Amino acid sequence: MNNYTRHHISRFHEKYLNKVFDQDDVTLFVVLARDYMPMNSIFRELGDFLAHPDKKDRGLVISSFLPVIDFFEENTDLVMSGEDIDIKRPNGLGLLEEVQDNLSSVFKLVNLACPVGDRNELSFRDFIFCLIFILGNCKLQIKGKCYDLKVIYGHSLELNISYESSKYTRNFISMNALFLGNVWIQNGSFYKKELRNHITRRFDNGCLGAIPYELDTLNLCPDMSSFQRDVVWPLPIYN
Repeated sequence: MNNYTRHHISRFHEKYLNKVFDQDDVTLFVVLARDYMPMNSIFRELGDFLAHPDKKDRGLVISSFLPVIDFFEENTDLVMSGEDIDIKRPNGLGLLEEVQDNLSSVFKLVNLACPVGDRNELSFRDFIFCLIFILGNCKLQIKGKCYDLKVIYGHSLELNISYESSKYTRNFISMNALFLGNVWIQNGSFYKKELRNHITRRFDNGCLGAIPYELDTLNLCPDMSSFQRDVVWPLPIYN
């Protein structure tokens, strides 16, 4: 590992422990760590997404989705009937515990450690929040068609795709590539909002919030409370 990469991994580790990083920090961290992680690992997959954001046609996420897609194509009428289907849910990018283990492995490359074992640890939740918005700019190519990865903000934060049946138009199944629970905890309804072209920034209350690209300027106000409703989509402190 070259000294530049080692330096930035160590620097991100310090930001991670102090909960002061944002989306740009996570992006650089993923890019630098990718080549030092094993094939078919989560960080390899993340780096590949950044290298091929407009047409990713292989990897962990697609391999996880394909069995469900094949079942859907072969049993479209059954699936759309609403009957209970006995099929394993796809893991997408991986379980949160697996992402956490991979993150720990990156830090170990420079002989550093981070808390593991609690997927609700605050810095880790911030990390997943950033990852979801990074990947929300990417597309998957499946069976010759491109599908947007969508960021859905509700009681949970979801990164998913809606796959359309080749047999019946406007018939979809939705699959999560990554999921973070207990985000909009005051939302007692089923209301969800798709967030397009948003980026996560750290505000002076210590929390991350997703804002539209057009507001992401050098003079961005750090006071989250100064914005109107539905402008900043926050990740509150999890209790």
